[in-house]
Amino acid sequence: MSGTTNALAIIIPVYNEGKAIKKNFTEIYHIVQEDKIPCRFLLIDDGSKDNTWQEIGDLSESFEGVEALRFARNFGKEVALCAGIDYMEADRYLIMDSDLQHPPRFIKPMLELMDREQADIVNGIKKSRGKESLLYKAAAKSFYNLLKNSAGLDMQSSSDFKLMSRKVIDNLRRFTERNIFFRGLVGWVGFKNVPFYFEVDERVNGTSRFSVLGLFKLAFNAILSYTSKPLFLTVFAGLIFLIFAVILGIQTLYNYFSGRAVSGFSTVILLLLFIGSFIMLSIGIIGAYISRIFDEVKGRPRYVVSEHIK
Repeated sequence: MSGTTNALAIIIPVYNEGKAIKKNFTEIYHIVQEDKIPCRFLLIDDGSKDNTWQEIGDLSESFEGVEALRFARNFGKEVALCAGIDYMEADRYLIMDSDLQHPPRFIKPMLELMDREQADIVNGIKKSRGKESLLYKAAAKSFYNLLKNSAGLDMQSSSDFKLMSRKVIDNLRRFTERNIFFRGLVGWVGFKNVPFYFEVDERVNGTSRFSVLGLFKLAFNAILSYTSKPLFLTVFAGLIFLIFAVILGIQTLYNYFSGRAVSGFSTVILLLLFIGSFIMLSIGIIGAYISRIFDEVKGRPRYVVSEHIK
C-alpha cells in the first residue's frame, strides 16, 4: 500500500488492452493535467495474456504518478477494483474503464459536483448506451430489471464510473467476501449519493469483450452476492404446489365417488415433468449458494499480486 495520501486516486482495471492502453491512457493523463487535477493513477493488469503489462511498464516510466499492479492470473474486474482501493491512499477515489467510454473530460465536473453537493458518492449514469446491438441493449435492460426485482437494486444505466470519498472507501475495505459485486457494495454502504449523467463516447481503440453471456453471468453473480431471495423461491413455489395439490385432490376424490373418474395419464406426466424440473432448478439454486459458502469458508485471498510498480 502506498505510504502517502493523495488528493485523488484514479483506479483503472485493464485486461488484454495491449494494443490500446498506451494511446487511451495518454489521453486520460493529458486531460487530467490540462484540468490541473492533482492525482495519482493505479493501473491493475488483471492477468492479461498479451503485452499489456509491458505497455503499462512503459507508461509508468513515461508519466509521473503512475503505479501498477499485476495479478498472477485473471481474477475479474470486480476483484481488480477491490485491489485498487486496497493499494492506494487518497482523499477521493475515482474508478473508470481504460477504453475512454468513461470520458476523462468529466472527471473535473464530477469533482465539482461532489464539492457542490457535499456528497460522498458521485455515480456515473449513462444517458444512453452508445452504439450497441439491439440484442445487447435488451440483455442489459433485462439484467437491470432482474437485479431490481430480485435484489432490490435499482441500477438502471449505472456504471463503474464513480467518484467516492475516503469515508466510503474505508467502509468498503471492511468487506471480506470473495464473490463480490462492486456496484452493489457501493450502493449498500449508503452515504449521500448524487447522479452524474454522461454520454458514452464511442470506443476508438480496441473492441469490447463483454458479451450477452457475460452480462448474464454478471447478473447471476450479482444476485448471489447481494441477496438470498432466490432461496425463498422454493418456499413460494412449494405453497403454490400445495394449494394446487389440495384442489386437484378434492376434484379427484369427487370424480371417484361420483363414478366419473377418467384416466389422466397425460396430466400426470405433465405434472411430473413440471414438478421435476422445478425441483432440479431449486437444487441448482441451493447448490450455487452452497458453492459460495464453500469459497468463503476456505478463506483464500481475493487476489494474488505478482508484480507491483510504485
